[in-house]
Amino acid sequence: MRGLITITISSTFALIPSLAMAASVTANSTLSRGTQISSSDISVEAEAGENPQDVLSYYVGKELTRTIYSGAEIRDRDVQEPLLVTRNSPVTMIYRVGRLEISTNGRALSEGAKGDIVRVMNMDSRNAVEGRVTGAGLVEMAR
Repeated sequence: MRGLITITISSTFALIPSLAMAASVTANSTLSRGTQISSSDISVEAEAGENPQDVLSYYVGKELTRTIYSGAEIRDRDVQEPLLVTRNSPVTMIYRVGRLEISTNGRALSEGAKGDIVRVMNMDSRNAVEGRVTGAGLVEMAR
């Protein structure tokens, strides 16, 4: 006899930004990979019932993952949060315990946006460790 398998699907759609919309976002000029989008870079054509300002605010400040040519559509998969740490760039490594703060120089072994976990090499000891990106060139080490 076969057993029953119960599958529960939770309502995760509330966590997804309301970009399941039909708005069309196009580039006003050719935008290179890595460009942070400003409001003058894109045009938004919203469908009925959509607020173009909501769509615009989602895209402004994001970074392009590929080059977008003038007049081409920009999709959600073409953007990401801006990278604050790039591979092989110098970073400040910070370790905090209570009021004690220790900082040293390091080199990023991977790239990441704010909140991402990246690998960093301590330039003094040459040990590789992981830490969380907290700002531009700043990595806070895990305890």
